[in-house]
Amino acid sequence: MKILMVTSPIVSLREPFKGGTESFVVSLANGMASAGHEVDILCKDADEDNQFNTLQLQESAFRMADAITEESDGQKLFQAAQFGLFDTEDYDIIHFHSYYHAMYDFAFFHQRANVITLHSPVSERLALTHKLNSSRSKDIYVAVSQRLAEQWRETISSELAIIPNGIDMAHLPSPATKKNDEIIWVGRLCEEKNPVKAIHAAQALNVALTLYGPISDKPYFDECVSPLLKGDIRYGGHVSQHTLYSYISHARLLLITSDWKEPFGLVTLEALALGTPVIGTDAAIPKELRHSPVTQTIDVADRDSLHHAYKTACDVSVTECQGVASMFDISFTVKAYERIYAAAKA
Repeated sequence: MKILMVTSPIVSLREPFKGGTESFVVSLANGMASAGHEVDILCKDADEDNQFNTLQLQESAFRMADAITEESDGQKLFQAAQFGLFDTEDYDIIHFHSYYHAMYDFAFFHQRANVITLHSPVSERLALTHKLNSSRSKDIYVAVSQRLAEQWRETISSELAIIPNGIDMAHLPSPATKKNDEIIWVGRLCEEKNPVKAIHAAQALNVALTLYGPISDKPYFDECVSPLLKGDIRYGGHVSQHTLYSYISHARLLLITSDWKEPFGLVTLEALALGTPVIGTDAAIPKELRHSPVTQTIDVADRDSLHHAYKTACDVSVTECQGVASMFDISFTVKAYERIYAAAKA
């Protein structure tokens, strides 16, 4: 099949990835290409060593701002309008991974059934977009977890399939042969991901902690996180995937402390594939990824629960972790989407 995957005009698929969605789209596209399909991705840019092609929508040479529209928003809308004029006849499938509402507004002009994967919780703007789109199209909707499907089910008028995200285990490095005593935290540095809770947990355990990820909320980082960075608590930056994988592989465990309900949590799978167990909040780990003792959901602020979970995680083997991760290999995800694609073409 010839497949067009659609993110949005400003989404970069270069490492280090901004988040799990970008990482997953790259893995899925490469997995589809390895399975014999021809894949194009509409995005801002991507690394050159992938098996897919990239397509870009051009900005306008004219000023796109007005009294109520900022230049960046005007340019995005101009690019989305280009997509409405895009010739899609050569593609067997168009698969959306986009958060930008206007991509769906203009996709309606194509008058064809698409596949849409929902990667984010319901927001007011996206709810309006997909409520309209699902009622007037034959698009097939997919959620990446049961949790996310439940959140979207009242909004989407068509049937909602569930396909968990997958990882390319063959692409990951081999697990470290020896663990250090450090725990790590990975994610966007912002209030909803709550790295402060991870810092307090590390202090309660009296172990070293390093935070990795982009600073997406600078005022929050400066006010709440930066003052706590001392001694064995540090910020390691937003590093490349290869470097991050090495750090995860050598760590005693991955600690994730999100307060918001993660739609999936790809970093949990990556850690398991690298032989590292995971401790997290209920919000951080959806049901699909709860496989005790390799993943444990606890009240991180409860010291007794925290110490018990840490002791349990220290006894988990690399083999146990990888056994769970193998259940989510990207090859299974590719096959699941191939079945969805066949239904969209029917």
